Amino acid sequence: MLKQFVVVVGDVHAAIPLAVEGLTRLELELGAPISQTFSVGDLGLFFTPADWVFLTGPKKYRFPEQSEKIAEAWAMWRWPLAAIAGNHEPFHRLRVFDAEYFGDKLSYTNAGSLDHTIEGLRVYGLSGIHDAEHLEFAAAGEYRRGGIQSWDELLTVVHKNGASVKRLTYYKRSELKHLRSLPAAPHLLLVHDWPEPPDGVVDLIERPERELVADLRPNWVCCGHHHTPARFKSGESDCIALNIIGADRSHRILPGWAAVFTWDGERLNYARSWPDG
Repeated sequence: MLKQFVVVVGDVHAAIPLAVEGLTRLELELGAPISQTFSVGDLGLFFTPADWVFLTGPKKYRFPEQSEKIAEAWAMWRWPLAAIAGNHEPFHRLRVFDAEYFGDKLSYTNAGSLDHTIEGLRVYGLSGIHDAEHLEFAAAGEYRRGGIQSWDELLTVVHKNGASVKRLTYYKRSELKHLRSLPAAPHLLLVHDWPEPPDGVVDLIERPERELVADLRPNWVCCGHHHTPARFKSGESDCIALNIIGADRSHRILPGWAAVFTWDGERLNYARSWPDG
């Protein structure tokens, strides 16, 4: 089998035109096509100003005036893409996945195995971030007659009574359980937040991602969220934390935004960080 290039990208925060430019440059450097791309979340496919209503987080990530350019860049996107969600997304299009809206260019999972084009490659993903008070779908006071039990029901509540869109950003206990039910040792696990901090980073938060990695024992873990490029170990697994694509809407792609792997039909092999430091 010919070697195939697999690229995992970090946070994009709606800078889709820059991502298209970057992947095009990367292919030129590789001298070969990219077979499959993956995203660790915060891609930001906000095609209309109305989509931005579902963005959670700081105003600095809100650019409804950029919607047309984002849609135009997505029309130019030519690489198979499989993704998880981060915490700054058009969640109304993801939590109840609207594949048609994205032109069938995107595969996605809230939690589970990711569909992609590489035969034999096993990739799992967990969308969103952790909040101990939001590990169940139903919040306090919503348990009558079983309460909210799915993303579809929770999204309906958000639409109908204005419940905070932030509730769409947090993964659930049932999703962690589902991932643990899958066969262990996938080639790649995508999580938005890191399972534990890399060496030299002070972070005392205990995250379920760490236990998930310990249980699943993936060969590789890729994450984003902290915009801090690093390589480190979590248990038996090799982890790569990816950078944000650029700072302050810069047209310069920051070092470590992407991780380049090769697939030989049996193993996923790390090749390089891109751009180089």
